[in-house]
Amino acid sequence: MACDFLITGCRGQLGSDLMSLLALEHSVHGIDIEDCDVTDREAVLKAVVEAGPQVVLHTAAYAEVDECEANREQAMLVNAEGAGSVALACRDVGARMVYYSTDYVFDGKYDRPYTEDDPPNPVTVYGQSKLQGERAVQAVLDDPIIMRISWVYGRKGHNFVKTMIRLGLKQVAAREAGNDVTALKVVDDQVGNPCWTMDIARQTRVVLAGHLSGLLHATSEGETTWHGLARAVFGILAMDVLLQPCTSAEFVRAAQRPVRSTLDNTRLAAAGLNVMRNWKTALESFLHEEGKELIREC
Repeated sequence: MACDFLITGCRGQLGSDLMSLLALEHSVHGIDIEDCDVTDREAVLKAVVEAGPQVVLHTAAYAEVDECEANREQAMLVNAEGAGSVALACRDVGARMVYYSTDYVFDGKYDRPYTEDDPPNPVTVYGQSKLQGERAVQAVLDDPIIMRISWVYGRKGHNFVKTMIRLGLKQVAAREAGNDVTALKVVDDQVGNPCWTMDIARQTRVVLAGHLSGLLHATSEGETTWHGLARAVFGILAMDVLLQPCTSAEFVRAAQRPVRSTLDNTRLAAAGLNVMRNWKTALESFLHEEGKELIREC
């Protein structure tokens, strides 16, 4: 079997959108944890050889940020060594590789968006493991594509947007039943770029068609806080939800999130290949397409 694209993590948020978008014009094969464990180097090579891809899009990751704090070894095994194994397999079969990294490779202390030239300094195990993944890929391949993305949401999997819809509906139902409601507290002192996975998939297609390689930031334009994102979700869906901003100190998590992990798509813009939309425009598109179904599911 030979295909244009092999997508790891094909059932996840980004992987599923890459599958659906690229399958419109290309031959695409997907694998997930049930098919191939990326921590098994021999299994990875076997899967890549059997698929015979021109390009491998590596979306598979251990992305539960808080869980990674308690499972450092597993995070490094999946996100760092796993990425290295995929890179070795790509080298062996002569395939290109796209590795999706994260804004969490930065500590969030800059008062401006990060560019690709800024030195990383991750403060979470998740961020550290993804940075090690970047370096493992770069050590093996001459021209990989490393795309840093952030605050990802999509139709599949767990994400902030879907959580807000679920919690918002719960509050609305309580109010309609005549019960007292408690304001939904959402952190308002962390800033970043929310990104719809379909926009990232489209950007990936443009990057590949433009023969770009190297380290790239690929996030939605503009920035907001988690509270700002929640407010936008409820506004677009016309949901009457009582929201209350809170600080990170009031909402303690296992992993310390960067205060401002906004990314600037400097290299995409310089190449004339930046097609990422404003975060709110993308969110409106996502919710207009998927909002009714998401509400029904919740």
